[in-house]
Amino acid sequence: MPRTRIMLLIILALCLALGALLGLGFPWASEELGQAWWLESLAGLNPYLGRALAGALLFGLPAALITRAAMGRFARDLLGDMMAQMRAKNFLPYTFKLEKKESLSNTYENLRTLFDANMAKLTLAESERSKYQAALSRYADPTVAGTLKFQGRDYNIQGGRKRVAVLFADIRGFTPMTESLQPEQVVDVLNQHFTAATAAINRNGGKVNKFIGDAVMALFDEPPAYKDGASAARNAILAGLEMQAKWEMAYPQWQAKMAEPVNFGLGVGVHTGTVILGNIGSDERLEYTAIGDTVNLTARICSLAKDGEVLASEEAWTQVVGQFEAFARPPVPIKGKTGLYTTYLMGRKLFTQ
Repeated sequence: MPRTRIMLLIILALCLALGALLGLGFPWASEELGQAWWLESLAGLNPYLGRALAGALLFGLPAALITRAAMGRFARDLLGDMMAQMRAKNFLPYTFKLEKKESLSNTYENLRTLFDANMAKLTLAESERSKYQAALSRYADPTVAGTLKFQGRDYNIQGGRKRVAVLFADIRGFTPMTESLQPEQVVDVLNQHFTAATAAINRNGGKVNKFIGDAVMALFDEPPAYKDGASAARNAILAGLEMQAKWEMAYPQWQAKMAEPVNFGLGVGVHTGTVILGNIGSDERLEYTAIGDTVNLTARICSLAKDGEVLASEEAWTQVVGQFEAFARPPVPIKGKTGLYTTYLMGRKLFTQ
């Protein structure tokens, strides 16, 4: 039995009971109904029963009918207000229609239908939001995706100065490679490389900031102090070494696809320092990224790395002394910088995680 019918039966029973109590308190109540034969018979058996029944009919039944009508009207007005508010916010299903009859049962059914319809709409909206969040995480910097998820309508992502390790990796011999492969094959190679690179970066605590043609740029925050021996530089170097290992595994497959095999490889550069994080661009198109001398120097160091190499700056190397095999390169000038710079070719790690 629907809940509204049960509620109405309870209200009717209460009103009749109260009416009966009033009838017992007013002996003249039975006279108001006239001397009906069935009342006379009941009064003859039990005078109190006749009074109670007369009170229930005189007082209880009208009270029950008035209460039912008032509750139905109140519920219908409440439903009407809810519908008006939801239509104003364009959230009411266009298929929903209000029943004409003003009854409490119909109002309850209307409310339930409205609730079910909007729960379905909310479920669909949540599903779409999850899909959008997943897509945003794929197409945008993870910092941007995570911040937009929790900031609600405040889409202004705050930046500032921050000390990080920056990693750059790009392909050597990319142009000859594109000439030996079909465009679709070039895209396939890049996607495989970027998938492996992203996995290596994420696994070692970094975040991909952007893809620039055939290059990838990643940022590594300083890990918590309680992680002994860990540093942003160490994590970035580990990611670079892992990227080179993955590249070496996939390289024969890529070579096999070429009509005329050419040599191409991956170079990685790592540097640590302070960067400026923030929104760069115009009012119509923004990019959350890192800029500054640290980023520029990392890109220059990456350009010095040969196929299969991970080069670290002196600043990065000082944070990982004794943790990796390292070979110092002779100091060289770097374009756009004054003086000479020493870089270190990083080898296998000398510690266990």
